[in-house]
Amino acid sequence: MSNYEQARLSSRAQESVPVRMREIEIQARLFAGEFGTRWTTSAGVDVEVMHFGEWNREAGPDFRAARLRFADGTERDGDIEVDTDPRDWENHGHARNPAYAGVVLQLYVETGGPMAFARTFENREVLQARLDLEQSPPRALNRLPGTVEVSVARAMIEDAADFRLRQKLRSRAQAVSLHGADGALFFAIATGLGYKNNSIPFLLVAQRTGLRIAASPSGQARLLGLAGFLEPRTFDTADDVTRDYLKPLWDEWWTIRDQMTRLVLPASMWRFAGLRPSNHPHRRLGALGATARRFDRLRAASKKDGIEGFQDFFISLTDDYWTRHWNLSAARLDRDLALVGADRVRDLAINAFAPGLPMEAARAALEKLRGPTASGKITRACEWLIGAVDPKLIRSALHQQGLIQLYNDFGFLSPLEAWGKIRSGA
Repeated sequence: MSNYEQARLSSRAQESVPVRMREIEIQARLFAGEFGTRWTTSAGVDVEVMHFGEWNREAGPDFRAARLRFADGTERDGDIEVDTDPRDWENHGHARNPAYAGVVLQLYVETGGPMAFARTFENREVLQARLDLEQSPPRALNRLPGTVEVSVARAMIEDAADFRLRQKLRSRAQAVSLHGADGALFFAIATGLGYKNNSIPFLLVAQRTGLRIAASPSGQARLLGLAGFLEPRTFDTADDVTRDYLKPLWDEWWTIRDQMTRLVLPASMWRFAGLRPSNHPHRRLGALGATARRFDRLRAASKKDGIEGFQDFFISLTDDYWTRHWNLSAARLDRDLALVGADRVRDLAINAFAPGLPMEAARAALEKLRGPTASGKITRACEWLIGAVDPKLIRSALHQQGLIQLYNDFGFLSPLEAWGKIRSGA
């Protein structure tokens, strides 16, 4: 464990609080591999999930027919239940419900109260393991005096960037082990296209569709339908161009809509306020569909030209309808609009492409890549470190990632205190 990671764990344990997530978000991020695949249970048993099986959307356990491997090499099929609190097993009546008889593992988040043991209605013990979710960032940067020299700031930033990158590579490796390289990349692209406001709904739609179907002729209908965006009133009020676009999608979705009802996202999951037209979820799902249909081309471009080829693919990505529209109810735009903007392309390169590379190659690529327009968090972190915004410290994608990580991990301290902890690993 690096000095940075040791200092981070020590500081965050004292200063921050657990993130609150809805169970559907926990399940989506777990299924994508973000929270790992290996745990030690409360009984001291090491267990690894080889595959999460079928994500159950009916009554019963969250994942059915998962494949688990234990430390002694034995493997077993069984169900997995995901709960916020270990006591939910009893509180939700799972112990008395035969539908949960096949559960082998309960994964839970909270540890604030007394531990509760889990048993099936047949009195068989259910293994329990805690999911270690990321903790929330500090509420505000420390404003006390104590900035550091630029050379020290650069060292701190690069330590933080290396830690952040290793975490992303580890998460990607876990996703690849569960879903394959193409599936993991598709989920990462979907999350990136959703950006911070709609990353989880986008991930859920991508997971419930899958790359194979998303790339098929029926893929766009499935993506928009599962998102809840194909509604009769949308078609009824649309102009002629939009009707022509929607008709084949409706013809496809109509045949499967009833069987997909339980998978359609509720409208409450989507966030539309404060979004630029180019970032509207309708349009971004159009971009996701266009990406899936051309995934072979994306794979070839990335293999041939690396991160540059990956970016070139998205810069040149077009769609006959979405290049001139920003949602399903707006009039046609006067001019073509890039399907994925330059900043979003760079963000996808950082968060979707680079984590699929070996560490040294990923680091070199991000060091060379100019980052997106610096966010307020990045500039505030730079000011916190050295008392000013230094363009050289916020230019590269690598340094931007490091500044974000420092802001999250040590912003409640003075820079001098943070540097002392990182240097000593305390």
